[in-house]
Amino acid sequence: MTTPAHADKPAAFDPDAMAREAQFTDAFKDAITPFWQQREQGTFHGEGGLRLHWCSFTHPKHTKAVVVINGRIESVMKYQEIFYDLFQMGYDVYSFDHRGQGLSQRLVLKPRDLGHVERFDDYVADVATFMQQVRAHRHYDDWFMLGHSMGGAIATLYAHQYPGAVQAIALTAPMFGVQVSPWLGRIAPWLCRSLARYQHPPRFGPGQVGYRHVPFEQNRLTHSRARYAWFRQLYINQPQLQIGGPSARWIAEGLAAGTRCLALAPSLTTPTFICQAGEELIVSNPAMSQFHAVRKQAGQSSQWRTFDGARHEILFETDNHRVTALREIDAFFSRYVGE
Repeated sequence: MTTPAHADKPAAFDPDAMAREAQFTDAFKDAITPFWQQREQGTFHGEGGLRLHWCSFTHPKHTKAVVVINGRIESVMKYQEIFYDLFQMGYDVYSFDHRGQGLSQRLVLKPRDLGHVERFDDYVADVATFMQQVRAHRHYDDWFMLGHSMGGAIATLYAHQYPGAVQAIALTAPMFGVQVSPWLGRIAPWLCRSLARYQHPPRFGPGQVGYRHVPFEQNRLTHSRARYAWFRQLYINQPQLQIGGPSARWIAEGLAAGTRCLALAPSLTTPTFICQAGEELIVSNPAMSQFHAVRKQAGQSSQWRTFDGARHEILFETDNHRVTALREIDAFFSRYVGE
């Protein structure tokens, strides 16, 4: 990891400027793409020596940093608009692509679009290594973490393993469980763990297939046609980013990680803010509710907000949802500045 270059200092933050869906193409052309082109990027070696891709946006006058932990199948390239908004809010922004996805090294060569991990803890170890390297190059008064979906589970496990490493974590639709029928939920961990023992090399888990383009009308991620079209076009233009369904081992490891997050909820000392999608179709809203309730009962700092009408990707949703979510995440982090 090299010393980060510096993005241009933003003008005074204007929250209304985040409502850009009606002028989405122009906003990218005039502001977000030029910002993205100023990123510092490189690679670092994660757990087991795997080569992982990272990027950052920094300014010498910023005194607080947010580390963004993205979800399954995602890449830092997908987060350009979110990075831009966080930087405008006054945060230096750091993020990286998880092992096996994005621009990071794959664990499986064929099929290349298989979503796979050997151990979920490898994701957590990669975050720890990344944080250590970032801290070696830059001091901040305040550190925060933002995790989405799978990234929410990773951020939770990291914060529990490294108490005090960040002052607060915000979680959008965290993967503390997945939406499956009750009977499948009972047998899936055993079935996928059993299959993983015999799948060498790893293959898609039960019912899973490779990457495919899903029309907007059939998508379960967002109501924002503009943001969905941009994201899908990005993956067409950059086919190396494409990830399909998970392997049997990933499913087993992911389910176990969600269970661990629920188990450690009462002992997690890092303040948490959960943003839940009212129309969630991917992860388990009841599991999020359980996580929050257990933390409150244990006297831990836990904040909650349900975004009625939003789907899974709240920060890629229509303006009314994403602007509110970003403003509330910023307000939540601000409560812990200086602590």
